[in-house]
Amino acid sequence: MIEGDQSPVYVADQLDVSLSDVYEALSYYYAHVEEMREIERENDEAFERVRGSSLKPKEQIQ
Repeated sequence: MIEGDQSPVYVADQLDVSLSDVYEALSYYYAHVEEMREIERENDEAFERVRGSSLKPKEQIQ
């Protein structure tokens, strides 16, 4: 929703939460933008570490 095109109503419906919960989360996000961006950066870095260390086959078996 922050970077997407879903409406708050759609998100509330999909997550089975109240519309007021969605707006409360948005309010928190906008009150703490830098903190939220740092968390997103940390999550992205963790994802890249896990992806880089995952086991991959050396060759495909046919």
